[in-house]
Amino acid sequence: MESMRPRGVIEYLEILWRKKLVIFLVAASMLVATFLIIRRLPNFYESRASIVISNKANDNQLLPETSFSALNQQMISYGNLMTIIRRYDLYRPEPGQVFNMDNTVERLRSEVKLDIKMRNYYPDGPESLTISYRYADPTIAQRVVADMVSIFEQANVTTRQQATTELERSRAKIEDIEAQLRSLAPQRDLAELRNQIARSPDTSPSSARSQRLAAANLIDSLSDKEFMLERQIDEQQRLIGEQEKLVRSAAAASGLQATGAYGVLLTRRAEVEGQIKDLAATVTEKNPKMIQARSQLAAINREIAQLEAARGANPDAAASSFSPEARELRVMQRELKRFQTELEVTRRDLNRKTQSLNTLPDLGAAPGASLSTGHLNESKAEYDRLLGRYNWLMDRQDGLQKLSGVDGSNTAMFQVIDAPRALRTPVAPNRRLLMLLGLGIALGLGLVVVAAREVPRLFLIHNDRDVEYYLGTPVLALIPETLTPFERSRRRRLWGLRWLGLTLFAAMMIPVFVMVLDRIQIFQILASR
Repeated sequence: MESMRPRGVIEYLEILWRKKLVIFLVAASMLVATFLIIRRLPNFYESRASIVISNKANDNQLLPETSFSALNQQMISYGNLMTIIRRYDLYRPEPGQVFNMDNTVERLRSEVKLDIKMRNYYPDGPESLTISYRYADPTIAQRVVADMVSIFEQANVTTRQQATTELERSRAKIEDIEAQLRSLAPQRDLAELRNQIARSPDTSPSSARSQRLAAANLIDSLSDKEFMLERQIDEQQRLIGEQEKLVRSAAAASGLQATGAYGVLLTRRAEVEGQIKDLAATVTEKNPKMIQARSQLAAINREIAQLEAARGANPDAAASSFSPEARELRVMQRELKRFQTELEVTRRDLNRKTQSLNTLPDLGAAPGASLSTGHLNESKAEYDRLLGRYNWLMDRQDGLQKLSGVDGSNTAMFQVIDAPRALRTPVAPNRRLLMLLGLGIALGLGLVVVAAREVPRLFLIHNDRDVEYYLGTPVLALIPETLTPFERSRRRRLWGLRWLGLTLFAAMMIPVFVMVLDRIQIFQILASR
């Protein structure tokens, strides 16, 4: 038939009711297969830790290498995750499968969940960090989270050490600037006194006085601008230094990690570090095994440093880099050149204005008149510049004292509020939900099989309604089928044999469905979520 007779919902339900045994057999076969898959799924245990972040960790201008963003990138970096995978032998491949470190690292990075809570008040920035990880072994899950938390704990120790070192340097610089300020203070006072005399209405003609006042004000503004540019150049040079580290690390990640020797050295270093960590729990630093392990680690670090230095010595590779870090570095270098050019122009303008001020007639004798006006103005500008730097160093010293704990403050930049624990209650998989999903898949497969069987039969003539539709004539009478007892018995036997064969076929399809579900990995993926 070229067309299908229109049917209502009732007729389709009648078809499904007639084929209920087929739907049941197919659905039962698939449901048994999903039950076997779900039963084999391992339990997953979650370990989590919470870290509170202080304000200085968000925008740390004193020790930028200990900022939260840098530590966060270090925690999920390739090298750190590779070390954790090798230390705890995570994600062992099935027999016959090839272990791929890159895919394993990406899998661990995706399964480590980082929940960063932002502040809703000024200053903006992260307020807390929650690290969670799920694994089939609760002890290993706890250790993985503990290794990641140890990065922030080590950052607290490193911050205090670096802050103590920087605090000593800042104190030395402050003492030097205080000595210079004490030597320049008398000359600055003379310059201030000369300016007061210049502003007096009885000492000189009004035109000369106004010229000197205008020149002095212009020199002051240029001195302030010079100091501001020097601060901007210092800050820009610091940012460029940090960006160069990022460029070198990106180049090392893309180039050095591709070489076999570098990868072997990284692997060996991770193994030696794990050995040292295990030995530290049982022996002292003077133990021969610990000394030998330390020597091996130092030798490996020297070889890695030589490879990195050889890689960094290639200027063509750096020049031809088109990574986002390299582009950002070039923009920052252009900005630094602009600041330096503007500073040079300002200094030349300041020298010209100072010389112009020296050529103006003196407005009267004043204490200290033996010193030239130009020299006094230069001393005053130098004093103001040193005073600004002195104030900046004092502010820096206060921040370093808080970081180092010299002022008695024991508040760390990163506080571990909830330490990782090995929970014995599994958090996944949700087997009841997976069984409901398996039931839906089984019923859907049964409906698909029945549809594939019955759709071609919808175009054939089976009853009086089909005759009336295709022939256009009403049916006057129906002749029932008449069977002998032998034929009825034979039909019942054939019916029973047919359903027995279908039942056996459905049972044989169970292993096939298990293999297909194993290949698709749908329940394994949902179980770990």
